[in-house]
Amino acid sequence: MFNHYKKTQLEQFVEQLYIEHHIASPEQITIQVLAQALNIYVQYSPIGSRAYESDSGMRCILLDSRLPPMKQRLDFLHELCHVLRHAGNQLIMPDFFIKAQEIDAEKFVLYASMPYFMINLQQLPEDYNMTIQQLSGTFGVPREMAKARFDQILRREYEGELRIGLFTHKSSSTGNQQHIEFSDKTEIFAYYDPHSTFEGPDQLIVSLDYETLTTQYELLIPRDERFQEIEWEALKDLAVEPTISGDIICFDGQLTLQIHRLVFRYGFSKSTFVVHMRDVEQIIETDQRLTRRFN
Repeated sequence: MFNHYKKTQLEQFVEQLYIEHHIASPEQITIQVLAQALNIYVQYSPIGSRAYESDSGMRCILLDSRLPPMKQRLDFLHELCHVLRHAGNQLIMPDFFIKAQEIDAEKFVLYASMPYFMINLQQLPEDYNMTIQQLSGTFGVPREMAKARFDQILRREYEGELRIGLFTHKSSSTGNQQHIEFSDKTEIFAYYDPHSTFEGPDQLIVSLDYETLTTQYELLIPRDERFQEIEWEALKDLAVEPTISGDIICFDGQLTLQIHRLVFRYGFSKSTFVVHMRDVEQIIETDQRLTRRFN
């Protein structure tokens, strides 16, 4: 599914660990299965989770019994990283060592709870939000964690495509190489439907130049700018692809087009996209509600 994704050394470590101990499916990523496979003694107590080694040399993980099962499993994976990769007592360790170990452990949790080699076997939906929901359910992780992992994969896939210079694509209908024409510069046009009652343009047409498409992660769309109008006659001659949920985000009042998602979906085969302003209005309203809620 992902042809240009490159795994990190930590990710390779997790994958090799699972393969060596025959952990091959999401259903096996449990405290019981991993503890038995890796010879880890697990205790539960109403105190913060931690890892330690007993006087006899047994590797132990103490899990907070007050936590819900999902959080206990994630805590287990966090402490498992300390058991497998880290040495020393954090109580007497310099702060920067502790911080480095904790960052490593958090990355480990992301890879260990959703290994790439298992994700790559999934039949993922084309819809971004449905994919997040499926990953969350399949791997038993919070939705925000599934989103972080999938966004990470999309970003690395995008970066992989940039590294190899994927400038042409296979035509799905003929199998021939198709040359892609790019605009001289990135431009945003506004289309006003003469039959619409919507205030302002009904759609924005975003035409990306080669440099923007191949080097930028996202594109800022100014909210207060009046874009050049485009007529229907000109619009119907363009090869325009629709944006879908997640391609446009609004955070802290800034509206951005997620170029890396478009590249993931189309490669470099498309460079012009339509943004429906009714969808944008809903995205902006959601952002404003969240801002009011947390202020």
